[in-house]
Amino acid sequence: MMAEHPNPGKMFELHTVPAYGRTYNSKAAIWADWNAGKDFQVVPQGCYINKEDAAHCCLACIFVRYGKNLQKSCSINLIKNRMN
Repeated sequence: MMAEHPNPGKMFELHTVPAYGRTYNSKAAIWADWNAGKDFQVVPQGCYINKEDAAHCCLACIFVRYGKNLQKSCSINLIKNRMN
């Protein structure tokens, strides 16, 4: 579980990759797993975060690297609860 940010009034973002060896080839697959509560690994720290954890933190956005060699990127807008 991700610890709360020490400054609850400040919004910020995290960069992540799929956790536990999962791979994604589409934004739809990332969105489905995010909504299912699956973990994503925060880089470079190595800790994990999921939708429930993010709800308790002061996050505005989660960036997810995906695709072959993680060359693609997408973002999850946590304020509007949608994929960008």
